[in-house]
Amino acid sequence: MSTMELLQPVDNAFRDSFDLRGNWFFAFDKTKDKTYETGVARQMSVPVPAALQDLFVSPEERTYCGTMWYERSVFVPKRWLGSDVFLRFDGIGNRAVVYVNGMEAGRHEGAFITTVLNVTRQLRYGEDNRIVVKVNNELSAYSLPAGQVITSPKGRRINQPNFDYDVPSGIYGNVTLYTVPTTRLTDAMVQTVELSAEKAVVQYMAHVQGNCLVTATLRDREGRIAATGVGGNAKLVVENPHIWIIGEGYLYTLELEVSRLGKQHDMYALRIGIRTVAIESGNFTLNGTVIRLKGRQFTGLDGQLTTNLMQAKQQLLQVLATGGNCIFSNGRPLAPEILQLADECGVLVVAEMPAAGLQAKDLQTGEANFSKSDIKSRLLDTHKETIDSLITRDKNHPSIVSWSLLYNPLTMLKEDETYYKDIAEAALQSDWEHRPLALTFKQPLSQIWTSNLNSYSLLLLATWSNQWQMDGEILQSLMYKELVDWQAKQPDKAMVVLVGIDNQELACGAGRTATTTASYVSHRETSEKVKAILMMLSSMPNVQGQFLQSGVRGLENVVAERWK
Repeated sequence: MSTMELLQPVDNAFRDSFDLRGNWFFAFDKTKDKTYETGVARQMSVPVPAALQDLFVSPEERTYCGTMWYERSVFVPKRWLGSDVFLRFDGIGNRAVVYVNGMEAGRHEGAFITTVLNVTRQLRYGEDNRIVVKVNNELSAYSLPAGQVITSPKGRRINQPNFDYDVPSGIYGNVTLYTVPTTRLTDAMVQTVELSAEKAVVQYMAHVQGNCLVTATLRDREGRIAATGVGGNAKLVVENPHIWIIGEGYLYTLELEVSRLGKQHDMYALRIGIRTVAIESGNFTLNGTVIRLKGRQFTGLDGQLTTNLMQAKQQLLQVLATGGNCIFSNGRPLAPEILQLADECGVLVVAEMPAAGLQAKDLQTGEANFSKSDIKSRLLDTHKETIDSLITRDKNHPSIVSWSLLYNPLTMLKEDETYYKDIAEAALQSDWEHRPLALTFKQPLSQIWTSNLNSYSLLLLATWSNQWQMDGEILQSLMYKELVDWQAKQPDKAMVVLVGIDNQELACGAGRTATTTASYVSHRETSEKVKAILMMLSSMPNVQGQFLQSGVRGLENVVAERWK
């Protein structure tokens, strides 16, 4: 379990927070020779949070590869003395060094993970404090996701990813400065262990700093007490529970109070949903009922990488309106704010790790990628730490029903087996609820050492993404034959088929930019192909889901006809 305290910042009688969203001074550092630790040049400012790709117009700035600096001043009141003060970043692409009043406060590594730094000793109380962040967005072979930096013929450095999506650059997530009591709750885990229409049993485990007592109060949506408990590990019995279901994300509030010798020291409230998820004999169940996952790829509108809550809410409601029930992101972890919206809307989430483009430097054709020495010695630990960090942060979201640990891995051979097993063990250790583990891959069954799948019960099959341009009947026949083979050889796995390709231009065809007639013909062909494939998949017993990639946009009526 991660030692970093990743509970979301809150304001209450024991905790204060400052939201540091807004304008920050900003500077590019193309030559990497700037010394802005004590202050950034006052020539430019940018809004935070925002990815560089969403801020700038010129290609040189939008695709800038290198070092950049941010600065913001904040007044810290004297009343914060005696508390621990944390500085939280919910998204920096890809690594950073943080300075507070000219002193290094800590470092960040990882494009999609949250970093929390204890800055208590660097602050000046009752004064303005200067926060400077030195950010570098260069991809490397041993980062998640992975890539490399190349130099153009004109000498410009360019990030070249080994995967098929954009990584946001700069400070693209929320930034918060906040206090926590010295005697406090440091983490909490919640799971539903028994569930029926008449009674639910919710177990919680609280981690605290200091020798103290934990008491729990569970309140319903109206604030009425539904159950109480005492101790750091206890069960709450809820009579006639409001169960979290698709389309109705009913959330309770779990209040955890920390006291010592009769004096209260801390209080923290979690919003939780009462629900169970499992995969049994290849069937996905929610609250004990078998369902099929009907998912859409969740992406920012117009290629936007910075989180926009209004657009996000609209996309989630569109998923439900077309008969869907689930979202996935094709290898990109979703921001905490998106997960909160999914909790409230009652939309399921397959939460994905940024484990994309992982490739050994000296890999030869036919070799097992994940048995190479540089992968095992340098990348495996990073992969496990990323899994631990993201699960620790997101584990209490009822919307999350599975963790997908690898996105389109290069090889799935016999020699890779240890790697697949190790990352699965890391996920199971981090997730108290032990939600089903998933993999997203393109290899057909004939190219897979099936023991690699032993720890995984949900398989996201992107096998036919590269064949999407085929004639519809031929593609449907290929898919059917392979899925029947999967069913015969892996009957205990739940299969989800990714439909389409992750590229709208290719999915719609070249005619999209030609005449109106050609556009209509291309759209008609794609519609008929999607109709036929969705109908076939819905009749196959081991196919527990259909996930539409972004290349199948614009077919809402067709999808709704097949999903409802």
